[in-house]
Amino acid sequence: QIYNSELENEFANFEDWLCIFPLHRGKANEDEDGNEDEHFVGKYKGSFYVYPTEEAGTEPRVSEGIPRNRPIKVLVRVYIVKATNLSPADPNGKADPYVVVTVGQEQKDTKERYIPKQLNPVFGEVVELTVSFPMESELTVAIFDHDLVGSDDLIGETKIDLENRFYSKHRANCGVASQYDM
Repeated sequence: QIYNSELENEFANFEDWLCIFPLHRGKANEDEDGNEDEHFVGKYKGSFYVYPTEEAGTEPRVSEGIPRNRPIKVLVRVYIVKATNLSPADPNGKADPYVVVTVGQEQKDTKERYIPKQLNPVFGEVVELTVSFPMESELTVAIFDHDLVGSDDLIGETKIDLENRFYSKHRANCGVASQYDM
């Protein structure tokens, strides 16, 4: 099945098992007003279960499906098929796009294979990274414009929570078509 929007929109951010709760630094007093973003210090990822007293001791349901309490190494394979309707980054109204994929300290790019003068590039690339959950769970896919002089310009980027996708019952895998015609 092909979805017309991000899979996170279709499957409620893959929070069917793990939920994300923002952590905020406490306020000095109740009257203190301010932007909540200023107090954001991180996030808690987990679940809470509340049972009636009579059901709490009957079965050990609480620990079912909970992952082991140690890091898990997984292989992440990112298929970069194409981009559409990119913003122009060059004076000629085009861009010279390439992709940068980052997880934690590991980064892979297609800079050597940038696509000249294109706003709808077909990349046809695959990138593999080894990731350790829960330390490295956010995948960043960014598209840059290659410039011969000066630094390359960021066209756009997206961030994907790999850990939620891994533990979700939907398993958020992406299939690649058996045939692909450029």
